[in-house]
Amino acid sequence: MKKASILFVLLCILNSCFSGDDYVVDAALNGTWVLERAICFCGFDEDFDFSAHKLTFDSSEQRVIVENSDDTSWFVTESGTYTFINDGGKININGKLYTYQRRGDDLELTYVDNPNIADDELTLLYNKN
Repeated sequence: MKKASILFVLLCILNSCFSGDDYVVDAALNGTWVLERAICFCGFDEDFDFSAHKLTFDSSEQRVIVENSDDTSWFVTESGTYTFINDGGKININGKLYTYQRRGDDLELTYVDNPNIADDELTLLYNKN
């Protein structure tokens, strides 16, 4: 009986370690973020207006609304509503992984690129609307 109790406690501990709902709720992400600049091998003119690309986060619901123009639809994903996972330093939006840093009203998303592909580096700089 003692071994069964120990085994039960260990199973409960292991189950809690592998729970699928471990995510960070970062309330400071909430709201609409407007793209100001993209740093990439993408060939945009210096005066290109990126403001048609917006992200609206709702951290409590783990939902993000993506708005795009035709020119910016490949940055994060096509326009629509998606779930996202925030692990505190990285955000997964529709299967694409980004590191993120917030500095006041500025948000920087950097695509976690494939090191075997030379030109997939992408950093997106947003300002809170």
